[in-house]
Amino acid sequence: MRKFLILVFFGFLFAFPITTNAASVSVAGTTATGVVGGNITVRVTLSEASGLGSWEYSLTYDTNKLQLLSGSTHVVGYVEGAGETSRTYTYSFRVKDTGTTTISVINTSIADWNENVTSPTDSTTIELVNNETATEKYSTNNNLESLEIEGHSLDPSFSSDVTNYKVELESDVTKIKINASPSDSKAKVSGTGEFDVHSGNNSFNIVVTAESGATKTYTIDVNVKEPNPIEVKVDDISYTVVRNKEELNDLVKGYMVETTVHINDEDVLAYHIDSLDLTLVALKDEEGDINFYIYDDGKYEPYYYLSDGTIDIHIIDNAKEMPENYKLFEQELNGLTYNVYKLDKNSQFFLVYGENIETGDKNIYRYDLKDNTIQRYDSDELSKIEEENQVKQWIMLGMLGLIVILLIILLVLLHNKSKKKKQVKQDKRKIKEEQKEFLK
Repeated sequence: MRKFLILVFFGFLFAFPITTNAASVSVAGTTATGVVGGNITVRVTLSEASGLGSWEYSLTYDTNKLQLLSGSTHVVGYVEGAGETSRTYTYSFRVKDTGTTTISVINTSIADWNENVTSPTDSTTIELVNNETATEKYSTNNNLESLEIEGHSLDPSFSSDVTNYKVELESDVTKIKINASPSDSKAKVSGTGEFDVHSGNNSFNIVVTAESGATKTYTIDVNVKEPNPIEVKVDDISYTVVRNKEELNDLVKGYMVETTVHINDEDVLAYHIDSLDLTLVALKDEEGDINFYIYDDGKYEPYYYLSDGTIDIHIIDNAKEMPENYKLFEQELNGLTYNVYKLDKNSQFFLVYGENIETGDKNIYRYDLKDNTIQRYDSDELSKIEEENQVKQWIMLGMLGLIVILLIILLVLLHNKSKKKKQVKQDKRKIKEEQKEFLK
């Protein structure tokens, strides 16, 4: 009877399968072909119909064929509130060699809002060809024939050779529609359609992919005027306080806690870093560039930080902490100018003084410009290593000196031995001569 019931249960189970939502990951290239010397774009999309919670994954690719230009190969993230069902990460690669390459997502762990964890994987394969092959086999025309935002004028007027445009919209505009058509019917266009816009700058990329895989990007910066803007001055430069967090999606980090501060009799969006006890306010300059500033009782100070995807450092300019042999230089990095300390201008390493945003620990940190990595700079350990190296140098010098002394002694002995032999020969010759004289 018991066996019969079990068979009936499994019969119903297979007859009426239970459907469950499971997280998924999608790896997709914007083109199936890449050209050596050119760039390709790949997007990784994490999806969970019931709502994302947190996620982690690693991206792998063939470093002999591709060079990563942007994007982190190890991603850890989470949502701040319920309702988000997908998140997309974009990667840009430079094509180094011909052949077929596969870009994969591995070690995936996606937790939904209810903390159910799944580990999906995915990959995309792209053919890599040289310029000659691409030109012979495929069309390389990646120009647009037309580009517009319905009802609004582009600045400057559209030309297929111009790739950057601006549009100024009134504060009550909430939606736009982008239309574009390629010059070549074999080319593909992405980035068109209807989009929501918010106050401040909204950037849109329209990518044209030729049949050969060569891409061309047209960018439209749409600025929606902000009603009743709050203007402040920092070092006699005018800025506008950013009150809409949709403008800050790319700037806000996981360790920033949303809060408000009171500016000009208004509660304004701000972010607090608990480990450092810092409050940040976003300011926009006249060019539309947005950066965080440290806010303290009506005063603003630029907020500088460095990150390599593993360590986040808030930079504090403190020349007193730097080793004596390091000099101050300006370093361009990620579109910002930093005051850094190097041994010389062309060095691929620089030092900064700062505090670890996760722990609050202050220290000197060493940045590798080639690998884009950060390490804690331990001056005591370095001094110990230098002392050990100096001891080794003295030992080597001592051994070299001892060898020189031994060589000198050996040369003296050889010289004396040679001199003695010569003297013996002279004595024998003299004796023979005296014998000859005696015999006469």
